[in-house]
Amino acid sequence: MAENALTFKKGVHIDEFKELSENSELFTLPTPKEVVIPLTQHIGAPSKCLVNKKDEVHIGDLIGEAVGNFSANIHSSANGIVKDIIDIQTASGKNSQAVVIDTEGYDQEKEYILNENVSLNKEEIVSKIKEAGIVGMGGAAFPTHIKYTPAKEVDTVIVNGAECEPYVTCDDYILKNRPQNIVKGLEMLVVGSGAKQGIIAIEDNKPKAFEEISNYLKDYANNATNMPDLKVVKLATKYPQGDEKRLIDATLNRVVPSGGLPMDAGVIVSNVSTVNAVYEAIYYDKPLYERVMTVTGHNVKTPQNVIVKVGTAFGFAIDQVGGLNGEIGKLISGGPMMGIAQPNAGNPVEKATNCILVQTKEEAIPAEIEPCIRCARCVNVCPVNLMPLYIHKFALNEQFEKAEDYRIMDCIECGSCSYICPSKRPLVEAIRFGKRQIRQAGKGK
Repeated sequence: MAENALTFKKGVHIDEFKELSENSELFTLPTPKEVVIPLTQHIGAPSKCLVNKKDEVHIGDLIGEAVGNFSANIHSSANGIVKDIIDIQTASGKNSQAVVIDTEGYDQEKEYILNENVSLNKEEIVSKIKEAGIVGMGGAAFPTHIKYTPAKEVDTVIVNGAECEPYVTCDDYILKNRPQNIVKGLEMLVVGSGAKQGIIAIEDNKPKAFEEISNYLKDYANNATNMPDLKVVKLATKYPQGDEKRLIDATLNRVVPSGGLPMDAGVIVSNVSTVNAVYEAIYYDKPLYERVMTVTGHNVKTPQNVIVKVGTAFGFAIDQVGGLNGEIGKLISGGPMMGIAQPNAGNPVEKATNCILVQTKEEAIPAEIEPCIRCARCVNVCPVNLMPLYIHKFALNEQFEKAEDYRIMDCIECGSCSYICPSKRPLVEAIRFGKRQIRQAGKGK
């Protein structure tokens, strides 16, 4: 741990395996012959389909319109013809309509021109974010324009550069290679939210990223006028450092109340890829239809970071980086701790897909479950100060009121408890089951 690195209490140190992809060159994937673009890639109402079969569409065209305020626009990621509009289950597990675009025979080039002389007020910044269809790209997929019109006054915007999930390195790549995007993007978000300061928080296992951001911020501050208060801070490498409530605790020593949101502590948190998308929307007038993503795992021949268009099938992305070393053991959208296992490689990449992880057969073999020995390791590492062993028991026994008494709804499902458990109890799985049952019953304290 670096000297003076900030952190939260508890948590766990885990094998990261970031070395597989962290030093790779960025590879732009070609456009597949077909892209399948879900119309639900965000929390909130599905987008309204604006196209019909046989319509010609172009890169950046609006094909799904936000329904009401709590929704997000969807844009075409390719030039082509609308082949079909189908129902799918997305990689994030949602049932959604999807627009299928046949790209064969179409040139896929699209140029966006940098506008360096940007001068926008807070309402115009939020409007640009909404038009571009930007959502939280670290996994939550919360519509970003909603986050930056908070119901309460905020004083701080934090860029989440922790990227604490094992294997994932796409945000690290952006920090190292596009520091201007993050600094200028944060500047826009501070203005857009009405905050007083902006903080870029980076784990100390990313020294090059910290150096590049620090140097660019220093140079930018020396030449900028009327720049808000921006700074970069170093975090200790620990899981789940990237959870926004843990991040707020580490950087500002503020506690988000149980059941509360970051704005209840005067803070908004956005991850690196989201801030990068904000920069591109404002300075290039570019909607969110592609992203930097990590394709990795010990079963992938050439793990690396790639630029991928939304709607690209997982299998296509894997093939483009050299394919696999062997048969798939488990295919995961996201990292191993909080990612979602996929039934096949046909699901399309979404805005919030930060990683495709392919495990070997050996890695995917589940550990043998033993009885709980009441060692309390799960309690010792829980970043929310819960008692996972009891919540797990109550959930499996369908004693949901007792589980609520033990604050099951406060669980962030980080998986630290399951990781540390010597008996390999399925703690987080049971907790997820319990939370789902409580929500379906219309409860949830």
